[in-house]
Amino acid sequence: RVEDAVRVTDEPLRMVATKGIWLWATDVAPVRVEALVAAGRHDDAARLVAQYERGLRGRSAPAARAALATCHGWLAHGNGEYDRAVGLFAGAAHCWEQLPRPYDGLLAREQQARSMLATGDAEPALDLLTHTFQRLCELGARGDADRVAELLREHGVDAQRSWRRGRRGYGDQLSPRELEVVRLLVTGKTNREIADALSRSPKTVAGQLSSAMRKLGVNSRTALAVAVVDAGIVPHDLATEDE
Repeated sequence: RVEDAVRVTDEPLRMVATKGIWLWATDVAPVRVEALVAAGRHDDAARLVAQYERGLRGRSAPAARAALATCHGWLAHGNGEYDRAVGLFAGAAHCWEQLPRPYDGLLAREQQARSMLATGDAEPALDLLTHTFQRLCELGARGDADRVAELLREHGVDAQRSWRRGRRGYGDQLSPRELEVVRLLVTGKTNREIADALSRSPKTVAGQLSSAMRKLGVNSRTALAVAVVDAGIVPHDLATEDE
């Protein structure tokens, strides 16, 4: 959906350029450059990369530098400079990994491998893609892992989607983190109080409570508290220990 990608990145980058706040372009600039290259607008992509580079001069911003290297990689790949793109994406991946931002690092490794394939250096490229696929699985990035798996299969490599390496699934059972939240719920604490006690965001707590409700077939906090006590998941005396 190249045209959509160009459209949704247009206004944010225009605002960044107008205000000169290039540090805020870290996450959107690489996407914009990739979209422009995919749309065949190489000159526009080159101008954006040049603006971004000027905007970062004299600034110490590791994430922005990693993003700039990623932009240069996309530009080189789009111009058919595949050997140069390999080095640029490798450098960007290293920068992301050092932050650490492993997901961004893996996306850069994927593009490094794609540029390697374009140079005809297939064997090391497929090795890198296999490692990238496995790490994306471990992170739970299913959509990205599926994309890499499809590319591997196109080149004769069997990429199995095994998600057991990632976070354990608990089925209908409460996970340890959900159980922590529920144990505090039955003492009468609010979502905010639970979040403060567990050093989580209220949004995370709300999501974990919703998941627990779904697993136990209830639709309110009160019903959840009753259900976990009745089921023996949380001891009955815990609900009264604060009284």
